[in-house]
Amino acid sequence: MTQEEPEWFAGIDWASERHQVCLLDRAGKVLGERSFAHGGAGLAELCDWLLAKTGVTPERVAVAIEVPHGPVVEALLERGFLVHAINPKQLDRFRDRFTVAGAKTTAAMRTCSAMPCAPTEHACASSTATRPR
Repeated sequence: MTQEEPEWFAGIDWASERHQVCLLDRAGKVLGERSFAHGGAGLAELCDWLLAKTGVTPERVAVAIEVPHGPVVEALLERGFLVHAINPKQLDRFRDRFTVAGAKTTAAMRTCSAMPCAPTEHACASSTATRPR
């Protein structure tokens, strides 16, 4: 059985209170941006929003985030999304490619955070769920 390629790509700028999410299609067009509260209800809303916007199963959505663990990653993995941990330095290089030097707008950061998984998924490390013993 072969795994189908992701059709949608999300970048998450995570924080302790609210998470900013940008959703791109395969062509790199921004489909939507939203902010979600940190916590069970907010994370469930984030997952539901991604599924509602894309209309596909979670396995068809690749999500890029700067951390390989924590509640956001766990919620996404539990729902079946393809989670890719992006090294912050790698993300900075993608921002350099797609923004004006020195520009660090929040919108540009979110858009660029989804891009590493879209054109170069093979360069992203996939996370897997681990269960505590």
